[in-house]
Amino acid sequence: MRKIILLIIIILFFAGIAFTQVKEPFYIIPIKGAIDLGLSSFVKRALQEAKENNAKAIILEIDTFGGRVDAALDICKYLQDFKPIKSIAFIEGNAWSAGALIALASQNIIMAPGSSIGSAEPRAMGFGAQDTATDEKTVSAIRAKFKSVAEINNYPANLALAMVDKDFEIKLVKVKDDLRILTAQEIEEIKPRHKEGQIQIVKTINPKGKLLNLTASEAKELGLASAVVKNRQELFKHLELNETDAIFTEITWSEALVRLITHPLISPLLLTLGFLGLLFELKIPGWGISGTLGAIFLVLFFWGHYLAGLANWTEIVIFGIGVVLVFLEIFIIPGFGIAGIAGMALIVTGIFLALLKFPLHLPQIQLGRAFSTLGYAIVFTVLVAILGLKFLPKTRLWKSIILTTEEKKEEGFRSTVSFDKYLGKKGKTVTVLRPSGKADIGGEMLDVVTEGDFIEKDRDIVVADVSGGKIVVKEA
Repeated sequence: MRKIILLIIIILFFAGIAFTQVKEPFYIIPIKGAIDLGLSSFVKRALQEAKENNAKAIILEIDTFGGRVDAALDICKYLQDFKPIKSIAFIEGNAWSAGALIALASQNIIMAPGSSIGSAEPRAMGFGAQDTATDEKTVSAIRAKFKSVAEINNYPANLALAMVDKDFEIKLVKVKDDLRILTAQEIEEIKPRHKEGQIQIVKTINPKGKLLNLTASEAKELGLASAVVKNRQELFKHLELNETDAIFTEITWSEALVRLITHPLISPLLLTLGFLGLLFELKIPGWGISGTLGAIFLVLFFWGHYLAGLANWTEIVIFGIGVVLVFLEIFIIPGFGIAGIAGMALIVTGIFLALLKFPLHLPQIQLGRAFSTLGYAIVFTVLVAILGLKFLPKTRLWKSIILTTEEKKEEGFRSTVSFDKYLGKKGKTVTVLRPSGKADIGGEMLDVVTEGDFIEKDRDIVVADVSGGKIVVKEA
């Protein structure tokens, strides 16, 4: 009996070893949608996890039209640090712009039929206009990065250059028995070193004035892609990988939320809603739902940009000081002077810096995006505020949440305190009326309200109405 028990223990021991034996998994990392800093954070986390689990390879499944260059550069750096573990870019749809750079940063490019790679000229978004090509300095820097990344992974460098700069005309040239991808300038430079007939132009890959964009078959023909496979299963078979060893990474809810908040369309929307909430709060006595919602939207904006690595505590503190100064100007300090102007300047500065990852470098492509985001938010806020203040009081929704009925004397209502004696009397404002405040009427300090206009301090006023338990004044 003891022998049987001992045998069972030995079998279970070796079975446990076999079960817990460390395998060499490979990781699938999706690169989908806009390239942003939320995506780069996700890729960094996935690569760290793959490295800790001794992954033998990682596969980037790419389908993107591009996005932030700084985010793509971060991903390229992570892939470089990830070596010597093999990285494969599987282009399922499009690898354009920043997506092309990420593909070139991988050690092997495999494409699906119908996919494409290229069109990587950096573009700067201009406020109120279509996106335009950036300055030569930025194009030159991106061009150099594409070339270096291509050379590190033994891809044809001229193909990478032509993806970024449309001034590059490249041709497929047969030099003796060797096929090369050369620019028009390189062809002219080698002509003196060869006899007539030794240099034959096979075809023009990309004419001058056009950005290079290659299909899957073209990329394979020119040596950029190593293979063309139909789907993920054929990819695993081509790479001799067992599907059971695959680990599929997914973006967490928090990473997805950060990507959403920092999206080029969502950021201006959050700012607009935040500005509108605070603006409408100033028109309503006390603190209510509009101010709370406005504060929540602005906190979301800074929180998302903080997690994405854009904003830091410096920008948040600058913005907070600006808000405090504006509120002091509105509720405590009479008039609108240095505190209010400085507060508004600090608010705009804090938001603007939160949109830039490297504020001191001031790259045009990032400046254009920051100006666009802030500019659209300000314009939308002004337009919605004007339309809202004009048409909202007339809507059924507004009337359902705001008390608009009055207890008139004609209907038999009497207030405990009668203000009839002040009707028609003149006085002087003691504080700024925005539209409520204090005024001196007949030697008495009274709480008054205007019909909606702002009246500065020390202005002559006259009581125009005393209905609804309020003293309504206008400028004399």
